[in-house]
Amino acid sequence: MSNLVNNRFIEIGRFGRPRGLDGNIRFQPNENFVDGLFDQINLYYMRNKRSDLIPVRIESYRVEKKRNQRTFFVKFDLIANRDDADKAMDKALFVVNEELENLTDKQEANSVDMIGYHVYSENQKVGEVLDTFENPAHPILEIKYQSGSLLIPMVDEYIDRVDHEHGSIYCKNLHQLTEEG
Repeated sequence: MSNLVNNRFIEIGRFGRPRGLDGNIRFQPNENFVDGLFDQINLYYMRNKRSDLIPVRIESYRVEKKRNQRTFFVKFDLIANRDDADKAMDKALFVVNEELENLTDKQEANSVDMIGYHVYSENQKVGEVLDTFENPAHPILEIKYQSGSLLIPMVDEYIDRVDHEHGSIYCKNLHQLTEEG
C-alpha cells in the first residue's frame, strides 16, 4: 500500500486549494478516511520541508454538501494564513494507523443491527430500540420510552456499554435527554 508510511502512519487524504485568507484549506479524503474521523482523532501529521512528519491539530472544520458530494474545509493550528495554505496544497495528511484501525473497529461494532435490544438505565429496563440513525458524528438510537420515543446519541456520555450477546444496552445520564431531568 503506497499510502502507508513505515506501517505506523496511513494517509487519509490530501489538501486542495485554500479558501479565504485565514488558513482554511480544502481537504480531499481518500478511501482510508472514515466518517467521524475529525471528531474522534485529535492528532494528525503532515510533512514539513525536510519530509519529516510533524504533528498538527484541527482548530475547526466545516463540511459542505453539494450534489451528493461532501467537501471539507479545515483549519489546522500550523496553517495560519493563505500563504501557509498555499504551501500545504497537494500535501498528504496522515494519522497513526493503529488509531484509524481502532476507530474503524469501533464503528463496525456500532453498526451491528441493534433493533429490538433492551435498554437499561440505573438497573431498570427503560425501553427497547426501535431504530438506529446514522449521523456524521455518531449513530443515534431511537428507543420506545414511556408513552413515546427517545433519541439517544451513541456516545460515552449516554452509553455505558453494549452487550451484543444478550441484546442489551446499558445507558447513563438519560435524565439529560428527557424533559423530566
